[in-house]
Formats: sequence, C-alpha cells, structure tokens
Amino acid sequence: MTASNPTAPERSARAFTRFPRKALLLLAGASLLPGMVLADTPNVATKADTSDPTPQDGSASAVGDIVVTATRRESKLQSTPVAVSVLGQGEIAAHNTITARDLAGQIPGFFIAQSGITPSTQIFYIRGIGNSDPIFDPSVAVYLDDTYLPRAINGMTDLTDIERVELLRGPQGTLFGQNAAAGAIRYITKTPTEKLTAKGDVSYGSYNTANVHGYVSGALIPGLLSASLAVAHDQHEGYTWNPTLNRRVNDQDTTGGRFKLLFTPSSKFKALITLDGTVDHSSTAYYTPVRPIIGGTLARPVYGAYQPNTSYASQAPLNKSWTSGASAKLSYEIDPHLTVHAISSLRRFAQDPVNYNNDGQPLVPYSTSAPQLVSISDNLIKYHEKEFTQELQLQGQYGPVDFTGGLFYLYEDFSSDRIGYVVSATAASANPANPFDQIGDTKTHNYAAYLQGNWHATNRLTITLGGRYSTQKRQFTFAGITTDFNGNPISSAANFTYQGSKVWRNFTPKVGLSYQFAPTIFGFVSVAKGVDAGGYNNRATSLASALPYDQETVTTYEAGFKTDWLGHRLRINATGFYNDYRNLQATASVISPVNNTLVSARSNAPKAHTAGFELETTAQPTSRLTANANASYLLTRYDNFPNAGGTTAANLISVTGNQLPFSPRWQLSGGGSWRLPLRVPGEVSLNANATYETSYFSDVYNYAQARVPAQAYLNAGLSYTPAGGHWTLSVTGKNLTNHIAYQSITWGGTPSLWLGPQNPPRTVVAKIAFAY
Repeated sequence: MTASNPTAPERSARAFTRFPRKALLLLAGASLLPGMVLADTPNVATKADTSDPTPQDGSASAVGDIVVTATRRESKLQSTPVAVSVLGQGEIAAHNTITARDLAGQIPGFFIAQSGITPSTQIFYIRGIGNSDPIFDPSVAVYLDDTYLPRAINGMTDLTDIERVELLRGPQGTLFGQNAAAGAIRYITKTPTEKLTAKGDVSYGSYNTANVHGYVSGALIPGLLSASLAVAHDQHEGYTWNPTLNRRVNDQDTTGGRFKLLFTPSSKFKALITLDGTVDHSSTAYYTPVRPIIGGTLARPVYGAYQPNTSYASQAPLNKSWTSGASAKLSYEIDPHLTVHAISSLRRFAQDPVNYNNDGQPLVPYSTSAPQLVSISDNLIKYHEKEFTQELQLQGQYGPVDFTGGLFYLYEDFSSDRIGYVVSATAASANPANPFDQIGDTKTHNYAAYLQGNWHATNRLTITLGGRYSTQKRQFTFAGITTDFNGNPISSAANFTYQGSKVWRNFTPKVGLSYQFAPTIFGFVSVAKGVDAGGYNNRATSLASALPYDQETVTTYEAGFKTDWLGHRLRINATGFYNDYRNLQATASVISPVNNTLVSARSNAPKAHTAGFELETTAQPTSRLTANANASYLLTRYDNFPNAGGTTAANLISVTGNQLPFSPRWQLSGGGSWRLPLRVPGEVSLNANATYETSYFSDVYNYAQARVPAQAYLNAGLSYTPAGGHWTLSVTGKNLTNHIAYQSITWGGTPSLWLGPQNPPRTVVAKIAFAY
C-alpha cells in the first residue's frame, strides 16, 4: 500500500459519487420491517400533549411529548431550543442496550467507536470533534446526573438504572459546570420513589455472554426517606481470536452498583445522596493487523494473510480498573419563584496496572544480528485520578423571565505512569531502543461562574442570553526515565524532569432566539462559544517536548426546526450548524523554546471548521406501529494546519484542506417496533434497526491506509410479555449480517504495519426480565 493524500475538492467529489446506494437499500428494506424505533425517540419520560388531541378514529396514535432537562429545567423536547437527542428506558430494554457503545450509529452527528482500551474507556465525537487520547480533556463533556466526569477513562459501563440519556450537540457552558466545545452527554439515573418498584433481568447468549441486572426502589420511612439500589454484572468471552496465546481476547468482565437515598423532610427541601462503584477486569484491547507477521525478523518480516478479528499480540491480558463516587444534591425552594441547589461530588478511579499492546503482532527477532525477541509496541500503565466538584446553582422565574446561574469549582489530581516503547528496524540501529517511562502528574483548579436567562417577550418569541467566565490553573510535573526491557530504570542522556504551571481564562457567551410559529412548529437560532481547556503534554518524550498547549475555542452558529404533523402522528426535527474552531488541539511539530528545534508535541491547529445538518423523524401511524429514521451530513476541514508532522522545516507536513479524523460524511439509521396482532394471551413485539455510515479517516494526514471503509449493521429483536405485564422474554440479535470492520486504523511504527480494533461479530442473546 502507498500513502495517498487527495485534495479537499477531490475528496468532496468522491464523497458524492460514492454516496451509499447499498446503504439506502438497506435502510429502505429496514423501513419495510414491521416498525422502526430510533434511540432518540423514547417511549418513556413522556407526557400526553393536551393542546392537540390525538385522532378520535382509533386509526393512529400520537407521538408522545418527551420531557428533557437539557436546559437544567424540565421542558418538552419539541419546545427546547437546543439540538438534543434522547434515549429512554424503552429503547434501552428493547434493543438490549448494555453500554454506551451500543448507541453507535443511532444518534445523528454522534460518533462512537465500537471499541476501546477497556470497556470502561470510551471516546465520543460530536459533529466531527472529539479527543482520541483518553488522558487529555474530552471535547465532549460527560455527566453522571449533575457530576462532570473529566476523563474518558473509567466512565459509564452499564445503563441498568438509567432514566434516560440526553445528548446535547454544540457548545455547552452557560448552563453546566464544565465548558465543552463539541457537546455533552448526560446519563440521568432514576431517582428513588416511595412506591415499591423492582426490575431485573438475566440474559445469556453468544460468546458465553452472561448479563445480570437488578434494581429496587421504595420508601424506607414513608413521607421522609426513600432509597434505590442498582447492581449489574456484564461478561462475555473474547470476540477476537489470538493464536499466539491460543485463546480468545477482547472479553468483558465488569461489575458495578449504585445506591441512592432521597431525604424529603419538607415540601421545600430535599437531599439526594448517591454512591456508586464499578470494577473492570476485562481484557485490554487487542488490535488486528492488516498484514500479520508470521516469520522472519522485524528488519525483514514475512507477512501472512489478513484474518478478521485476529490478534497475534503476545502479552497476556492484564487489567485492574475501578471507579467509585459519592455525590450529594441539596435543593431548597426559597419561594415559589426561586430555588437553590448545592451539588457536591467526590470521585476516584484507577487503572493499576493495565498492560496493552499497540501492534497486534507476535514477538519477533529484532534482526539477524540482534536476535532479541521484541514486541513492536507495548505499554504498561498505571493511572490514578481523584476529583472534587462543588456547584452552587440558583434557578428562578419572575413573570416573563426565567434564569439559571451558578458557581462551579473543580479540583482534579491525575497521575500517570506509562512505560511504553516502539521499536523499528527502520532506525538502522544495532539494537532495539529501550522502553521509556513517562511519569506525570497534573493538578487542576477550575473556577467558573455562569448565567443563562430567557425572556419570553411574547407567548411566541423567546430571547436567550447567557455567559460563562472560567479560570483554570494547572500544575504539571513530569519525568522521563529510560528503562531496560524488565522495567528497571537505567542511566541515560534521554532522562529528564520538568515542572510547569499556567493559568487560562476565558469568557464564552451565548445568544439565541426561538419562536413558536404554530402549536406544532417551533424554530430556533443561536450563536454560542465554547472552550476546551489548555494543558500540558502528558506524552512528552524529551524535555524539549514537555510543553503547554493552548485552549481550544469554537464559535457555533445553529438553526433548527422542531415540528409535529398529522395530528402528532409524524415528527420531523432538523438542525443546521457551522462550527468555527480556533487553536484546535492536536499533535503537531512545533519549535521548542528549550532547544529551538522542531519537536512533536501536543499543540494547536490554528483553524478548522465543521458544518452540516441533522434530521430526526418519528412516525406512529397506529397504536401498534412506530417508525423513524435519522440522517446527518457532515463536512470537516483543517483550514490552517501547516505543521502536523515533520522533523525539519524543509519536510513539514501540511494537512490544510484535509478532513478531520472520525468524521463520516453521512450517518443514516432507521429502526422500529411493531406489536404484532396475534391472538395470544399477552403481547408479542418485533423491533429492528439498521445503521450506516460512510468512510472516514482515523488520522489527520488522510492516508489511504488509515481510511476506514463504510460500514452498515442490522439488529433485530423479538419479545413476548404474558398477560399481566410483569415478565418479558426476548431474543436480540446484533450485527446480524456479521459484518466485521475496523473502527480505526493506525500506523504501528514499522513498514507495512497498519492495525486497529474491530467491531464485535454477530451475537444473539436471550433474556428474561421482570418488572414490578
């Protein structure tokens, strides 16, 4: 294979000529299935719309109103001036959604790779923007209820007690504790109620999948104290075969729980206490090489044929990860117009140790003259993190004005110890390079004040103004230590230490207008600015590359419509956007002030943009049938990035005009649910959904080898609920066509070595669930 870097006009032309006929046929075929349900149109957390009653002839049902808290107060989805999609309990159960990865392809503008270093580490992209390195700040903010999770490491793994998942596209900072340039994901868990409720499920299926989930909620002291408890265990055998180890790898083994206590001593005051924890002993990611080495030496390898979902990595699985948290939310109604909330949270996580291999190849001799067996790229990591957040929030409504404002503080201490190496015969050295130990510690203090208000100028027109001011200080210590191949430190001229401290300040405003054109037609426009904080290079390989990088800013222009038609039988929502990015955080070749030479470091691309639209539709022609389809179109471009790589000024690599990584041009999905009209005691339902996305690059260089081909998946399920409704038996099939595709493809450091993680194969799971 040879590298290819087509120009931006060539790529645009190819994108349109390659437009997915197969995908359209797939989705058209799926739409003929009895019912389609998409993840952003839940059947839960809905309220009947009394302003426009449903048809009286019994021929159809209305699409229910979805209640969201995307603006930090309850509002109907169809009158919320934010591009937000929702996944509710109904879809979580119907599609056997276990983790966030099961959402891949179903929400427009939202990209999730169906793989990760561990099941509890997950990278998200919204509208083409994300951060592929989990040790840096995510561009997509993730919240567990009201608590911000500052790292992609050890996030949410199980959705057992989730009330709903809200995905907000675009900058989020004037309403939430932490600023975010791309958007936010909110996992909203169930609040305990006085009514005794219980649910649970047990499932078993392909690859020895075994999932057990349970939830119970009720009053401990009626009228005063309620509690809930959720537990979950998820496991399956590895999806990837490893002939070197003679076993399956890429398995899952996670166990977690959440306990909540609701104290309501009066109608004006309530306190919600939450404790949670998860243990992850799954194997770390094993990557599949495009060309596996089956003999020879690293200098002169002998390659074999590509085998899907096959990794030849030599290291045994090692993953000891855990996360835990405690939070308290105190709410007091000062008067009927004003409520204050105090939200405190303490969280910790660790990956200690985790061993993962970045090449997917077996141990091979370095060369004939140096026959030492080496792994091309291996890593042993120990990550520890602790954080404390405190938020004081005030919500009020006086006549035509409502507002939400607050003060936010975040302290985080993130320490990393990563021994890693990449050996390459192209270095022409007599022996392989020694491993290098990167030991870093980053302490963060983030202070912020935010306020957003709405003036309902008329019963149709609303004007929104908001702003956030932030100050973030980071203290960074780092050491680079050369080791032998047993991990013992050795003396070397490459060893170094570094200390740094820096403060970033920013103000991010938002201006919006929304208008209710008709009872079922709502429109909005907005301009908002978002920021991702600056930091330090936690991947430094020398003193010259241990540098700070600047904060990243985006200005987003957005307009959208939310509409209901045919007596609420048909819902069509559409949003268009343009994101103008400055100082987009990326790895680049920069001149170091330490030695005045070019080094590869975490830095900033001067200018980039993304633009496109998202379309979400839902139809419910009868009370038994729900059908919907989603589509998103995305254009991305580095407008100015002349120094993405290179070691000298003469060989700098410019990627100006290239597409941003992990940004498929089109994402299409369709799905549904049909309650079959069978004469049986109880209810039989059929559901199905199909997803498709066009190709994308996994690197900034847009090399042909790093291009991930288009991929499509088909899932379906059948369920039976006996009369009485307390039990449900179901069978769910995922990836029914058994399509295996790379989720990313990266260069492994030696000639012809390209590799990456791949998606799970076809799986079928049977489940028995109960609800009381």
